[in-house]
Amino acid sequence: SRRSFFQRDNYLLLSSIRRSFVSLVEAIYTDKGQEIRAGVIQYFEQSGRSQFTKEDVKIIVVLESALLNLGRCIDLVKPAGLLVSSVPAATWSKALFNLEESMSRIKTVCDPDQPLEASQWGKLFDDEKVTLDEHST
Repeated sequence: SRRSFFQRDNYLLLSSIRRSFVSLVEAIYTDKGQEIRAGVIQYFEQSGRSQFTKEDVKIIVVLESALLNLGRCIDLVKPAGLLVSSVPAATWSKALFNLEESMSRIKTVCDPDQPLEASQWGKLFDDEKVTLDEHST
């Protein structure tokens, strides 16, 4: 069943997550932010993913977009979360869409557990062979 009872605690937790996310995104614009951006871009490039490059889509744009989607989700469910009024089913669907979109965008640029593309399998195998050869000598 896709029905579940929306609890105030869930709304408050979602709001807290958004505030933390806002703080992290804002940190990218501080003096330390350049170091953060450089590290994320370097990790992203070294991961061998070809979906995005720093020239195509800046990671910060993706994260800000995810933050925007999360904010939309929270705004849509706010009346129910604050126990002020009910929220129509269509609004719940929109909120779910925005939440899923936010999570998807974050995973696109920040998930280290994404599956490897077929072109990366050989690279791992070659690295493993070199490591085994080093240990056998």
